[in-house]
Amino acid sequence: MRHKSRGVTPVIATIILSAVVIAVGGAVWSYSQGAATVIANNYVNGTMSLLNEVTERFTIEHVSNNSDRTVLYVWVYNYGEVDIVVDLYVNSTGQFRSVLGTAMASGDLVRIDVSYAGDPLQSGVTVAIKAHSRRQNNAYYEFYVS
Repeated sequence: MRHKSRGVTPVIATIILSAVVIAVGGAVWSYSQGAATVIANNYVNGTMSLLNEVTERFTIEHVSNNSDRTVLYVWVYNYGEVDIVVDLYVNSTGQFRSVLGTAMASGDLVRIDVSYAGDPLQSGVTVAIKAHSRRQNNAYYEFYVS
């Protein structure tokens, strides 16, 4: 009778060891699958963001001022495939102005008015204009005030 019980112990040990290996393997597989999914999602989101940045195209089409030089008119054209938000920065000999958060759909030509009320632009001054998108692209323009 003793010989019969000796053969059962290695079988039980093998079953327990196999169960532990399968459980550890399942835990490692589950962790690695979750990590791979997060890495893949981050990669896709980063690539799509970069694609939007690359396909973003805009320019400053035209600049003019009103007759008393209290308003500067800046036309920005979005000829890219994505919608953008533009921040406009204008500097003329110490007179710094900004107009932030102008939303533009693809194909839009938008006039942005920059006010110089109370401190009009001087004739003969060069104005530096920078249009800056939220995706870090820029367009520059210089305007000579007449």
